Amino acid sequence: MVDKKELMEKFGVTDLELAELERDAERYARGDWPEGKITIIGRPPLYDGDELENITFRIRKSRLKALERASKQVGKSRSEFLRDAVEDALAKIAAS
Repeated sequence: MVDKKELMEKFGVTDLELAELERDAERYARGDWPEGKITIIGRPPLYDGDELENITFRIRKSRLKALERASKQVGKSRSEFLRDAVEDALAKIAAS
């Protein structure tokens, strides 16, 4: 078992913060977790609804360089730029 001093050094918490964490852990174990104290860790999802899936495809180097320039020019990540391009293409097909 890790002692109090090791926890404080390893995680950079103060004695007061550690005591608060211990109180919260005890309350949680009793089922007395206060409303509004839930913390979701990680980046928020990019889109509501459908989950995103990874895809892989090959592209010519010259096109990749042009893609990277274009995405930077419009202030989007490469993935966001490609998602928008796919949505635009699908919308055009659906409209025809």
